[in-house]
Amino acid sequence: MRMTSEPPPGYVAFVTRHLEPLRRDAAQVVGGEEDADTLYVDVLTDVATRWPWLELERTRLGHPKAADDFLGRVWKRRSERFFAGPEEPEDRQITVTPEQKPQKPTRRVYVSTAVRLAPVVVPKRRSSKAFIAGPVSEAAIAWWHAYENIRRRRLVYAGFAVLVLLLALAQVSGPREM
Repeated sequence: MRMTSEPPPGYVAFVTRHLEPLRRDAAQVVGGEEDADTLYVDVLTDVATRWPWLELERTRLGHPKAADDFLGRVWKRRSERFFAGPEEPEDRQITVTPEQKPQKPTRRVYVSTAVRLAPVVVPKRRSSKAFIAGPVSEAAIAWWHAYENIRRRRLVYAGFAVLVLLLALAQVSGPREM
């Protein structure tokens, strides 16, 4: 199956149905709405990557909830992975150092590409709340991420195939001893 560069209407409708619950659940998992897009955008991208197969499963194999089931599995895996990290050792050592000028802690801020592009795609609302991208913008961005992931994978597979072919040719046409 070939993936187009624009999301199909079925995927946009799927994102429209699931976006608000995903945002709400992501905010609970990551601890705040400002960082929620570090999780739910990846989940939507994973679904977009598999969308052609999920549609095939829904239409041809008679599993109408294929995308919903896959979303649940991806959500579980991504949200568990969000907390997974190196465990802290039990024995902690405290080192006392001379007083130094306090440094401002640096924190990497993750912002969804959909949120950055939203003012271009959808005009801002006139409320005092922060602008939140709509389902169409989120679907388009997640679809584009999936499209790029698939394109990158194909390039890696092609490079690997060329490497194997070159190694096979080198083995066959190598120096022969007489």
